[in-house]
Amino acid sequence: MRRGLPLFFLGSLGLALACESSTETGPGPQGIHPQPQPNRREATFTAPCTPERCGDAPSAIARPRCKPLPSECGWSDGTSVSYRPCAASECGAEPGPDVCPDGTTFKGNTCGSENDAACAWTTACAPPPSTTPCADPEGCGPKPEIGVVCSDGGIGDLACMQLQSSCGWQRTCD
Repeated sequence: MRRGLPLFFLGSLGLALACESSTETGPGPQGIHPQPQPNRREATFTAPCTPERCGDAPSAIARPRCKPLPSECGWSDGTSVSYRPCAASECGAEPGPDVCPDGTTFKGNTCGSENDAACAWTTACAPPPSTTPCADPEGCGPKPEIGVVCSDGGIGDLACMQLQSSCGWQRTCD
């Protein structure tokens, strides 16, 4: 029985250390760090703002969002402090694909409240995929370790492509 005690103690210590290391240490739950996402330059438009009211998205903003500002519509970074989904009936008439600027593809709408504002539709519009491989394959940085599932159910990949003035990871399928 005495020989089992040290093994029990070491096993308990190992378990305690394993449990301790699973406590929240990073930005995600249980210390999980989110994977970097491919460099997508989707623009979003929060009603009643439209591409016509905001104009072209500035290239300096990584995640451009056209949304109501205090006096008019304007571009801002796509991050928000808080977001709450709303029922579609709380947002009014749902915008269609015609809201997206020419040369972009309608990706969908969400009805929600950002930063405790009134519920509104947000429409995502994406530029067409790049067809130009990045001249410097190292320009994209490390390849994100994420799975790519295509809209047809197949499996895709990420490719290092020229995206506007920089290189970024892009899906190989929709």
